[in-house]
Amino acid sequence: MSFITAADVRRASGAPTSLISDDLIDQAIALVEVEMERWMNTKFIPTVRIDHMNGNGLVRMFTRKNPLLSVRGLTLNNSTIIDPANIVWNKPSGKITIGKNAGAGSFVPGLNNTYIKYLFGMLDDTSTETTLTIATIAGTSISMTVGSETGFADQDWVEIRGMDGNKEVAQISGTPTSSTIVVDQLVQTHSAESTIMKIAIPSTIKRYMEIESAIYIAIYAIGGTYEFNTSYQLGELQVNKGEPYPQWREVIQRMINERKMRAARIKIRPSIMVD
Repeated sequence: MSFITAADVRRASGAPTSLISDDLIDQAIALVEVEMERWMNTKFIPTVRIDHMNGNGLVRMFTRKNPLLSVRGLTLNNSTIIDPANIVWNKPSGKITIGKNAGAGSFVPGLNNTYIKYLFGMLDDTSTETTLTIATIAGTSISMTVGSETGFADQDWVEIRGMDGNKEVAQISGTPTSSTIVVDQLVQTHSAESTIMKIAIPSTIKRYMEIESAIYIAIYAIGGTYEFNTSYQLGELQVNKGEPYPQWREVIQRMINERKMRAARIKIRPSIMVD
């Protein structure tokens, strides 16, 4: 999945179609997006991961990746299955805590005996939201009756938050119709009046990707000028054009300056490796 387009990069850099094709820009985008995920140590779309961990004898444990969007499954001591509804998780840190009704008091000590299935990813709220009008149950392919389905579409990701204290992320399955939104899975119940918010990649991350892609194609543009003539002479008439790429040198410098600013503000997601 691409988060930015060739049109986004052209707008950021000023590169015309006569200089570089959409295919070449798309190749740059593909490289940049993979590198951005590696650098940030997270994903920008909710991603399923299963961690195999050592039980620590405590009531809490940290997932290896974060932000933690939803816990989809937990097995303790190789065989004891814990209902995710009885787990409390912290989104930024990835901390999961066994609730008092879970049927287990701790993550049983042991080597590679704890399995956690979860969704993680770095996403922000958007301006698209609605309200749950009827309480939901936990399960798969859950239909949610909402105040309005406007702005929501098939495959969108949403975060459900309510005054019951429950919060989780799920994906829309099928096109919403008639004030109804169907999601793939809910591991918690959600009370009426809960907020349903569409979530997406942060705008700051998208801009960073545009900057990196713009630098990539600006370097390409400079490299492509090695055969350009910088002067012409016809008889006594001589024309000097100067360097053919000073504007691209300026683009690179401005992009590098903005990249430095954003790199100082965007924090890399930590991985907590405790065995």
